[in-house]
Amino acid sequence: MKKNSKGFTLIELLVVVAIIGILAAVGVVAYNGYTSSAKKNAVKTMHAQTLKYVSAEVQKCTLEGSSGKAFGASSANCGQISGNTGAVKAVTDLVANSTDKNPYDSSEAAIKNSTSYVEGQVSVSGSGKVITIKSCYVTACSGDNISGVSTVTIE
Repeated sequence: MKKNSKGFTLIELLVVVAIIGILAAVGVVAYNGYTSSAKKNAVKTMHAQTLKYVSAEVQKCTLEGSSGKAFGASSANCGQISGNTGAVKAVTDLVANSTDKNPYDSSEAAIKNSTSYVEGQVSVSGSGKVITIKSCYVTACSGDNISGVSTVTIE
């Protein structure tokens, strides 16, 4: 007598399910690693871009004089940006026209007027003629988790 078997045995199905479970577990861990490094790199990039943008806009005010427009202003604001207290006005205009979002919390803005370190935030502050830019890209905002302190000086 010949047995005609079609289909899979219970053991074969259990082995396939176990293999799929293992692959899914490895995939989730790898995905979390990719997203955390992407967030970290996004903050580093925003820090560098903010520094370049602030430097360019301050230079624009130097070249155009008091009739120039900087930081996305609709009217001339370079007269207020130059001078001994111009950094505060520059920071206010920068933050008001920024549209970037914090990669760690998309409900928060990425660029804020602050002197503290906050995860995923580019903190910008102004005092006198100096604009200070600092960023943090991991929960423990100290040591290697900080994208340095950068400054731009208004002429």
